[in-house]
Amino acid sequence: MSVTIRDVADEASVSATTVSRVFNHDHLVNSETREHVLEVAQRMGYAPDATARSLSSGRTRSIGVILPAPHGEFFSELIRGLDDAAQEADHFLLIASSHYNPDEGRSALESLAGRVDGLVIMTPRARSDPLTEGMDLPTVFVNSELQGDAFDLYRMENREGAAHAVRHLIEAGHSRIAAITGPPGSYDVERRMRGYRDALAEHDLDEGPLVEGDFTQKSGYQAGKKLLEGEELPDAVFACNDYMAIGAMLAFQESGLRVPDDIAVAGFDDITSARYANPPLTTVRVPVYELGRRAGERLLQRVQSSRPPESDTFRVPHELKVRDSTKPRDS
Repeated sequence: MSVTIRDVADEASVSATTVSRVFNHDHLVNSETREHVLEVAQRMGYAPDATARSLSSGRTRSIGVILPAPHGEFFSELIRGLDDAAQEADHFLLIASSHYNPDEGRSALESLAGRVDGLVIMTPRARSDPLTEGMDLPTVFVNSELQGDAFDLYRMENREGAAHAVRHLIEAGHSRIAAITGPPGSYDVERRMRGYRDALAEHDLDEGPLVEGDFTQKSGYQAGKKLLEGEELPDAVFACNDYMAIGAMLAFQESGLRVPDDIAVAGFDDITSARYANPPLTTVRVPVYELGRRAGERLLQRVQSSRPPESDTFRVPHELKVRDSTKPRDS
């Protein structure tokens, strides 16, 4: 027969309520009693049923994460930060994806309902999102303009970082600067394109050709091909993420162009592949792991607090990593 919570209580000479509190991490149990109960439970081979614990505590010990895509180095780092925060708080991570589709985002939310204590949502929508309708869970939004009394907003310096990269291209002697954008309606793309335009306006420069991508390397390659078909080749290209920048560089090199001698390229995110590209890619580095970890810690603070804190906004800083893909024109 399996060992019950009553068996552990009798063996440890404590109440069943005390054993329950130990396994639900209740602060009312002192450390000496906790250690004694855990030692007895381990010796007897007792393992609390997760479903029963959830019903008794009202907590699932899980937090949900809804991302716009389930793959890629950027999202991997974000998940790593969230997972570390969850593990330290004895919680688990459940991951779902909206695939850049609001309807799929709503389905993902419904699939997590009742299974998580709170949510971290990275929404692809710039100004509105159906995921906010009827939100009744502690929630942290990542890279969004959405904020309310029940949830927080954690973001990175998209606009400032993009402006920094484009200023660098201008200072390197480039004046006709194209841009490869991303999925329509994306918050990240909108902010990065604002930064692109900010830098051009500061120097009285016109926009260069704009080509839409979808954040994949393949779309960057195709965007590079389109730029090559234009009437006038740009001096430089700013891509809204590194995957598209690397894809564009390959298209340019296949056509016989040299990067950066004939055309300079800069990206955004500083994924691991960026430093090993040929040539190594100039890009905007954002501490994605830190962003995920901070967002996770903030969510768990809301989940575990009897008096949830007021909504908060937090930004992680950026850093421009200058590499060989943007050598000055006169060098």
